[in-house]
Formats: sequence, C-alpha cells, structure tokens
Amino acid sequence: MMPRNLRRGMKRLALVMVFAVAPGALAKAPAQEEAKAKKDAKTKEKPGEPAGPASRAVTNEIIDAVAEEMNRDMQDLEIPGAPKPYHISYKITEVDVNDVAATLGQSTSRKNRHTVTLEARVRVGSKDFDNGNYVVPQAEEFDGTAALSLPLEANPRLARRAAWLVTDSAYKEALIQLRAKIEGRKAGSTRSADIPSWTTEKPVVSEEPVLVPPTESLDDLETRAKAVSAVFRDQGNLRDSRVAVTSYLERRWYLTTEGTNVTDTRRASGVVIEASAQADNGELIHNYFLRYGRTMKDLPSEDELKAESKKLAESITKLAKAPVIDRYSGPVLFEGEGAVGLIRYSLAPNLGGTPVPEGLSPQETRAFGGALTDKVGLRVLSPNVSIVDDPTVREGAGKALIGGYKIDDEGVASQKVEVIKGGMLKTLLTSRTPSAKNQTSNGHARRTTEGGAFHGSATNLFVKTTGGTSRKALEQRLVAAARAEGLKYGLVIRRFDDAAITGAPEFTRRELVQMIKSTDQQLPPPAALAYRIYPDGKEELVRDVQLAEIPIRAWKDVIGVGNELTVYNFLAPPETQLQLRLTGGTDDGFVPSSGIESSVITPDLLLKEIDVVGPTLGQRPMPLVAKPSK
Repeated sequence: MMPRNLRRGMKRLALVMVFAVAPGALAKAPAQEEAKAKKDAKTKEKPGEPAGPASRAVTNEIIDAVAEEMNRDMQDLEIPGAPKPYHISYKITEVDVNDVAATLGQSTSRKNRHTVTLEARVRVGSKDFDNGNYVVPQAEEFDGTAALSLPLEANPRLARRAAWLVTDSAYKEALIQLRAKIEGRKAGSTRSADIPSWTTEKPVVSEEPVLVPPTESLDDLETRAKAVSAVFRDQGNLRDSRVAVTSYLERRWYLTTEGTNVTDTRRASGVVIEASAQADNGELIHNYFLRYGRTMKDLPSEDELKAESKKLAESITKLAKAPVIDRYSGPVLFEGEGAVGLIRYSLAPNLGGTPVPEGLSPQETRAFGGALTDKVGLRVLSPNVSIVDDPTVREGAGKALIGGYKIDDEGVASQKVEVIKGGMLKTLLTSRTPSAKNQTSNGHARRTTEGGAFHGSATNLFVKTTGGTSRKALEQRLVAAARAEGLKYGLVIRRFDDAAITGAPEFTRRELVQMIKSTDQQLPPPAALAYRIYPDGKEELVRDVQLAEIPIRAWKDVIGVGNELTVYNFLAPPETQLQLRLTGGTDDGFVPSSGIESSVITPDLLLKEIDVVGPTLGQRPMPLVAKPSK
C-alpha cells in the first residue's frame, strides 16, 4: 500500500513485462532515497493533515526483489506434464496497530502489533477456465494462495527467498485446485461454460505515496481508555464493562505479471464502550457504543465518551428489567444505527456480483447472499430508494468515512457505482471473477471467501431516498400502519447486536455446543435496542427481539423514509456472527481491527412487514455471591 514515484513505476513495469532487469538494478542510492522522501511528503491523504513517514519496513529494494522473483518464477516455474502459471500476483501488507483496553479506570491490555505479510496468488489454466473460485471437497485450504511473514528488518535477499517459497506453494495448490475443479465440472455444474473464470483488466501503475497521519500513541490511547472506563466504577448494577481504543494503519503493495504495480494506505482509529448485566431470569444483557474515524479527531471527545458511558449504563439497567417481546409480524421502523444494521445484514450481502464458489453445498451457499444476481434490470426496492457505492469519497453528510480506498484487493482502481436507481437494479458490485459473460470488475473486490476468490462487496454505501419525513412523523406512520394491521403497537429497532464486540469468552464447552445447535446463521443478529411504540406515543423498551430472516422482497415495501442521515463506520468481519460469538469476539477485548473497512450513510427506514421470532439467547445461572464493592 505505499509509495514510489511514477518514473520508478515505469521501470518496474518494464521489468515485469520484459523479464530483463538484473537483481538490484532498481535500487536507489541513499541520496536519491532522501530526495524521494522529501518529494513523497508532499503527497498526503488530505491537504492540511499532518502526514506520517513512508514505510521503513517495506523498502523499494524489497519490492524490487519480489518483482525479480516473480519474473523468474513466471518463466521457470513448471511441473513436467502440468500447466504453467498464466498469472502470478503478490500482495505485501504491512499492518501497524496500537490497542488499549481498560476496565474501571485501569488498563487491562496494551499492545502494539506491527507485521508484514507477503502473499502470492497463482492462477493456472487460462482466463477462460482456471483454478479460481472453487472449493476443493474436504480440502478447502487449497486455493492457489500462500503467505509468509516477513521480518520488520527484512532485506532483499530475505524477501526474494520468501517470494520463492510462497510462489512454489501457491502453484502446487493451484494445480490441485484445478484438477479438482475439472472433476467437479464433470460431475455437474450450474455455471455456464461461456462465462470466463477471470476478467481482463487494465494494469494499474501508480506508486505515488498515500501518506496518512501517524497512529496515535499507546500512551494517549491508554489515558483516554482509563478515563472513560472509570465512569463505570460506581455502577453496581453492571456485571462487566470495558472501554477499548485503537489506532491503526495498513499499507498494501500489489505486483502482478500483467504489469500492475500499485500501492495504497488505509488509516483508522476507533473506540468501543461495552457493558453487560444479567436479568432476573439469568439472561445476559449487552449493549455497546462503537465509533470509527480516520483519526481520533473524527471521534467523540473524552467528555462526550463519558456521557455515552453513563447513557450505556442506564440502558443496561433498563434492559435487564424490560419485558420480553411477544411474537410480532408487522411494520418495523429502523432508526439510526438500526437502519445501518438492516442494510448491513440484509441488503449489503446481496449487492455483490461475484458468483458463489463452486463446490459448496446448497446450504453453504446461502451464506454468500446472491439474491440479486439474476435481477439486473428489474425492480428490487421501493421506487423511492436508490443505492450508490462510492469508495472514491472520504466524507458523507459532513462526516469522515473509512470505507474508501484507492485500489481494491485485486489492485483494480476504485469506482463509484450506481447500484440501484429508483428501485431498479442497474448493476452489482463486481470483482475479476465474473458471474455473467462480458462482465468486468468495477473495483469492489474486498471480501475473501473459500475458493480463494475475492468477492465484490460494499464499501461507502449511500442510501438515497425521496419523500423523507421527520423521525416523529415516521413513528406516527409506523403506528398507523400497525393499527391498520390490527396490531396494538409498532416496533422500532435502534441498534443491532454485534458479536465482535459483545461476544463473551466465558462460555463453557456445553454452552458452545448448544449455541451451535440452536443458532440459525441466516438470521440477523438480535436487536440490542428495540421499543414498542403505542398510539398515544408511549415508548416501551423490550428485549429478546430476534428478527426472522429478512427476504430481499421485503425491500419492495419501504413505506416510509426519514429526512435525517446516519453516518456509521464499521469493520465487516470475515467471520460470521456465530463464529464471533463462539470465539468470544475480539482478542483481549480490543476494538475490532480486522475486517473490511465499511461505511453506511442512510436515513431511517420503515418496512411494511417483518417477522419477530422467539428469543434465541440462552440463560446463565446468577452469581451466588454479591458483586465486590471495591
């Protein structure tokens, strides 16, 4: 993800395409490096922001060494009687994360994580039919990719050796995957033979640095986490609480035998406040507050975070005493973060245009969305709703967005995509693995799945509507729609649970097994904050609101939209909500720092008919001894 100038990029492009440059020929003298660093410092993520330095772990010489090994392997790598690689790509990823977690005014974890990883991807066969996007039965790990960690003080010799090893391993895996895919096609496949395995895209050569503000220090993060977490000291009704703060950057470099040579940097800071209690029946009650921005300046101030902590403690007390909701089927209003959750869990997964990996069972394919892949040109949403995904922008509704990027995870330049206009599906978010003939990538390869392919996914997702009304008017419309259905109240959801934050690491083996057996992974997470609203305007907090699976057709009946926007940043984790619940969320209670940087900008949304099923959360015995007083 980081720098070098265009002249140098053209040199390496010649190296990639001609295979004729000797090792080390692209290395720069120290004086040249110093001059280049001064020039690079002018290229910042945003004018006016103080930019940190370029990478010291991944140097020009490291990139040169990887490129040289790529050329050698492309020319010489072959097993007699087996196809040679037709494409090799490398992704070098440097991640630098500062994490702090605190409880009751004391830090519980404090850690810097700084790593560099080299990943190789090898494709064998041809673009018409290759090894990609196929899950080898009982050997899902064979996907034509391999990775190794590089030391932070790597030199060209170490980098070249690492590239040699990962390329060799990835090539052997690719051959196994291709053979299995051929056999799988013989056994039967629903994929048309005239749809290619991979698309041809224009190489991207852009080594200008993306210099971002430096990460906040561990000391600064710890000071804030301790101060905010101290708010919970006198909250005797709580079972547990924590405050975590993170600051991280991720640099990426891409090299391919097609000639792509491009770099990018992503930067974010985040804070999470989480608290839990137990209801009288033993049910665990959770609530949280999560915010991300590009830097700490985009996050609430310390005083604002303390105020949010107090509100969180009050909500936990009320939730523990709130009644359990009855079964419900009728209109549901999704307000604020609730609208974000609705989009995140029911609509966004279906906006990708990458085909489901071959080799999966019908049950497994449900996790990939795909409900809209055959509906391009048809009406899929209410006519007053449009969807645009734009990773090229840095702000939405005046607030910082973290979902933007220069290049996607296949090195393709990001693009603004109008997905749905006036309810009509115009196109989908695509990667280089097409689902239709003549389909190309629109720079949205973000999600890695089984089979080794990157899938198109949402980034900065803008929900645009017409005919918006105030939140109060929308609540009145909810109640009117509920009365028309013979219901006594309408339901409002203002926040969904997030297992990456509220997953508890204390479950016993028996509880985990029961959780696996009883959880329907197709359901959205349970609501963290839900309310019944009655005709007289009274609100009543309720718990155990678990929505049934939300079919894509429900989006055709958006019967009301708000006129104020919610901007929400989050990291979409690679794991399912169940996996996060089973593993206890994030390590050491830190803010989630792995996943796809994502942003949603949306008004409130009122849907005509949503079903609420019975509670799915378990109950735990109450502690036998009172909570310690000090």
